[in-house]
Amino acid sequence: MIIWLLAILLSAVLYRLGGIGKPFNTKYRDLGCPTVGLIALLLTNGFYWSDWWVYFLTLGLTFGTLTTYWDFLFHEVDNYYAHGFAIGAVGLLLCFVMPWWIPVARLVICTVGMGLWSKWIDQDWLEEGGRGALFIL
Repeated sequence: MIIWLLAILLSAVLYRLGGIGKPFNTKYRDLGCPTVGLIALLLTNGFYWSDWWVYFLTLGLTFGTLTTYWDFLFHEVDNYYAHGFAIGAVGLLLCFVMPWWIPVARLVICTVGMGLWSKWIDQDWLEEGGRGALFIL
């Protein structure tokens, strides 16, 4: 539990740092959050060499989903729901290494949680930190 709490906190910080701009870079969020999540998963779920491709694909595709907020599809209208959905959908690959209901629950939490959180919270640091926390949660 301590590993996951630390991962949630670290992901919240990295997500926010990735959104601040200079002197920070978006890669703090884009690479940092998936890496923290992967490390926490490996420390608590274990690593099997036969599953390396699942972790590799999940990390890479999550990086891709974090580099956009889907504005090109939704034109700033509730695009955080799409952002959360994309992050959660990539996590469905983890059904190969854990019980299916965990990635499905994460999909729902990311989709609904990130959409509502961004709709209700107006302070940048809290909004981005909350999305970073939901990323791991």
